[in-house]
Amino acid sequence: MTAASRHKTMPEVVKNEFAIKVRDNQNDELNKKVTKVKAKAVYKDLLNSKTRTKAKPDVASDELIAKVIDHHRRGELRLLTVSDLKCFLGAKKAKVGGTKEVLIQRVTELLLDKCIAISN
Repeated sequence: MTAASRHKTMPEVVKNEFAIKVRDNQNDELNKKVTKVKAKAVYKDLLNSKTRTKAKPDVASDELIAKVIDHHRRGELRLLTVSDLKCFLGAKKAKVGGTKEVLIQRVTELLLDKCIAISN
């Protein structure tokens, strides 16, 4: 028997097992590709969706200003949200960027300047 004839006489069981492994491997690869495509689509939808918006305060501008002033009088500016602080600063035409600490400093400076101007 030659090598070529031995290859042709491979037992049927071995051929079936080999075919099953090849098929399973192909299915695994296909599933991986499909999963990657689905993940990319979901991620793309998240990026394009309008659901990711900045938080806005629930109160009107005048009410927000009164709220910030009240918290300042009580020494509780830390209890306000960053959004509230930014809206207050925006209403006063001040810079709205930075960390919460920076925003609190700006609010304090604005309110102290206002108090000094009123007392003079």
